[in-house]
Amino acid sequence: MVIYTVALIIHVIICVALVLVILSQTSKGGLDANLGGAAMNVFGGSGASKFLRKWTQILGVVFVASCIFLAFQVRAIGKSAPPKILEEKFGETATAPAAKAKPAPAATPKAPAENPK
Repeated sequence: MVIYTVALIIHVIICVALVLVILSQTSKGGLDANLGGAAMNVFGGSGASKFLRKWTQILGVVFVASCIFLAFQVRAIGKSAPPKILEEKFGETATAPAAKAKPAPAATPKAPAENPK
């Protein structure tokens, strides 16, 4: 459970970083245009574009890997969750399902009464 929590925090940090890197690119007035071209001043004329494109690709791959890792962690937590947690969260019982009750035997039909002649 601790690994899942740490992985989730890292995943959120990756998501925020990816959003910021994407928005800071200069295509069609992103965050860079809103900041007055600060990336152009820091990285030079074309340096920002290459740098941000490279980091977008890197963070995109790390994001996908993080998603897959979290999916496996959720699956593992579901398998190893204590029965009490399962019962509280999902209303499942911790024990094996009870054997199905056998239906009552069908009533035997009565023999037809003999007609007295």
